[in-house]
Amino acid sequence: MKTRIVLLMAVCAVILGYNPKPAISADPGDDTATCAISVTVDTIIEWEGANFAAIDLDAQEGHLTAQSSSPEGTSVYTLWTNCNLTLSADNTATAQLTHQRGGGANEDALVTKYKLSTDGAGVIATGATVGAVGASGSNAYVLHNLFLATPLDITHFNTDGAVEVTLDVEATHDTDNVADSGLYEATQTITAAWASDN
Repeated sequence: MKTRIVLLMAVCAVILGYNPKPAISADPGDDTATCAISVTVDTIIEWEGANFAAIDLDAQEGHLTAQSSSPEGTSVYTLWTNCNLTLSADNTATAQLTHQRGGGANEDALVTKYKLSTDGAGVIATGATVGAVGASGSNAYVLHNLFLATPLDITHFNTDGAVEVTLDVEATHDTDNVADSGLYEATQTITAAWASDN
């Protein structure tokens, strides 16, 4: 009996002392999974904010103080676009500087002229090409009723999605007259219209 107990203890000691080390696994390497992502950019024609900054000729150049006075003013506004478009203007009496009287009778008006330019030339940046400027006559002052009568073509250049538009206005008296004293006001509207995608 004593031999059996000793043998059993020896077997237990061997079993308890056996501690095999786990085998080290090889690194299986990275595994990747891809995800395809897409989104569509629509055709965009969007002025930067609500409106051009107001042009105050009095603040920019001064009042009409003599028959020969011809103050000029400027406003620059950014147009975001990713297409070819045209710019046209309001040619109605709304765009002419007019002295308002209560009932509208005997209103007086100033000779009101406009011109317009862009920062890009449509070749390496979005804007109006030399040919488009010539066709529209936008680079020289013209009477409000003739301003951009031929719309100005704006050519979009890929990767350039903005163009700065500069609107200039000039006020003068008629050649053989001076206008009534008082405040004269006008509103010019420049419309950007889609021409084509590119």
